[in-house]
Amino acid sequence: MMNYYVPKTLDELFIALENMTFKSKIIGGGTDLGICLNKKIIIPDALLYIGNIKESKEVCLKDEHLEIGASLTHTDIENNEIILNNFKCLADASKDVGSLQIRNNGTIGGNVANASPAGDLIPVLYMLDTLVTIVTSTKEFVDIPIKNFIISPGKIRLNPNEVILKFKIPLKENYRTSFLKLGSRKKLTISRIGLCVGITLEENIIKNCDIVVGAISLKPVVLDNVQKYVVGKNLINDFEYIEKIVSEILSKTIMEITPEKFDRNYKVWAAKGIVCDIFGQLRLIK
Repeated sequence: MMNYYVPKTLDELFIALENMTFKSKIIGGGTDLGICLNKKIIIPDALLYIGNIKESKEVCLKDEHLEIGASLTHTDIENNEIILNNFKCLADASKDVGSLQIRNNGTIGGNVANASPAGDLIPVLYMLDTLVTIVTSTKEFVDIPIKNFIISPGKIRLNPNEVILKFKIPLKENYRTSFLKLGSRKKLTISRIGLCVGITLEENIIKNCDIVVGAISLKPVVLDNVQKYVVGKNLINDFEYIEKIVSEILSKTIMEITPEKFDRNYKVWAAKGIVCDIFGQLRLIK
């Protein structure tokens, strides 16, 4: 017999977590887990749903962070004004996840917990230096950098008596962000690049440039070598140079680390177009 827990408060959550085992599962929107349950691929001894807990559904500015509850759906994130005003890239990534039905049910917590190499939100959260806030059955609140939280595809740093409650993203001034995904929905094996860029500008001069790429390796790839080429350049006047150098670095990185069977050659060829498009978007952000 499978137990089912639907806590409505943190105190009820702490009690529920005490009963979770290695066979138990946490369910958000159920867009992935639901399929496994229906097909009996997974037969858990307990299910825990946290979507009724207020803290898991909030979006708020606190101190120097933006906090986003783990139970927010992709549609929630796509339409949230606070997120749009501070980190457009997160809304960009959310609005391009699967179908409308998936976006209406799938959650940010589930997207991270799945730890898929092609997860749309993961490279964005990497770039934003996100902290994953987990709660334990012993009433502890622990913040873990997402780069340490995701261990490998499908594997995260979470014990049975712990659950993701929310995410904390540090705020930055004059920071423009955008996310763009290149892919095909016409086949099950999707060839794509998830590109996330964040730049700090002062009068159109780039003071900092963060670039993280998803779906080209088992974990998001940080293009930290871009900094020395684009910092100090003018986003408007030096656009063609920025496009050229970043696309060259991205293509070279894909050629070096992406296995050929994962559509490497296509991704190398497509790099220039996606780089041009995303920096074009960044030029239009006010």
